[in-house]
Amino acid sequence: MAWRRVGLMLCAALAGGLTALAPLEQAVQAGYAQLEEAGAWLRQLSLSGAGGNVLAWALVLLVSCLPLLLLVLPRGRGRWHGEDLLLPGCALLFLVLAFCLVNPTWQPSPIFPEVWMLAAFGIWGMGLVSWLVLHLLRGLEEGTIEKVSAVLRVLLVGCAALLVFAAALHGSRAVAAAVDGPAPEQIAMGQLITGGPFDRVMSAGSLWLTAVLALAELVPNLLAAWVLLLAADLTDALALGPFSGESAARCAATARRCRLAIQLTLALALGGNLVKLALVGVIPQVQFSLDLPLLPLPLAAALYLLCRCIQRGKELQEDNDSII
Repeated sequence: MAWRRVGLMLCAALAGGLTALAPLEQAVQAGYAQLEEAGAWLRQLSLSGAGGNVLAWALVLLVSCLPLLLLVLPRGRGRWHGEDLLLPGCALLFLVLAFCLVNPTWQPSPIFPEVWMLAAFGIWGMGLVSWLVLHLLRGLEEGTIEKVSAVLRVLLVGCAALLVFAAALHGSRAVAAAVDGPAPEQIAMGQLITGGPFDRVMSAGSLWLTAVLALAELVPNLLAAWVLLLAADLTDALALGPFSGESAARCAATARRCRLAIQLTLALALGGNLVKLALVGVIPQVQFSLDLPLLPLPLAAALYLLCRCIQRGKELQEDNDSII
């Protein structure tokens, strides 16, 4: 299981690095081009005659109503709940988007239609994901501790992978910016201003030093991902019994690692700013971050306190058992 998680984190880091190198504008245009082709094909089918028009509408309605199948499947799913209203909403939104694809003049944003259309499809996907999350939460209300633990473990590992992906994405962009250096217009503007930040071209050493400092700021996100993986490991022991011997031992080890994560996060936040302060004048562009990292510190502190509470509960249980 540990090797699987390591492989997942490596894949997330690789995906983040490749995403940073991918041209976003070209990707958006390519995605919208596929939608345009689908809309043009449906429009051509609709204009081919009465039969083609009926067939085009039937295809659009069929695809639009696919989310509604989740209202009756799987068999025996029980009665409907409030979150099920998202499914008809998604079906209606897809129908509107398909109509706008077939009739581009009806799109609300004629200047940037690709941005509006892709954003609308993103909202449609978010609606389906929201329904799935709420449906899973309702299903877990009466689930066994093993089932809840398994879902929590998957959720924690998934969130850790997202943090690694985001860190790799921002790190790759920082390195790419260091390699490219300042834009020519920025250098020209800096030369016009006395004492401007770009009155001289940055040296290769200062460029890479800037990149290293930017990468160091990503370490807290990686520590937060590590804390989430520690929490995922802890769920295995808690599923067997929150006050068992194995749970107490796992909590003690997790608490030590959470304390280490807190110490490293604080040291990096303070040390990074001190290094930047010492390098003012060497690096033309320096950004100071005087606030504490808001992601790893609360996560590590919360998990640390949870482990201590479980350990204290174990001690109280042993005291009660000894008295009885």
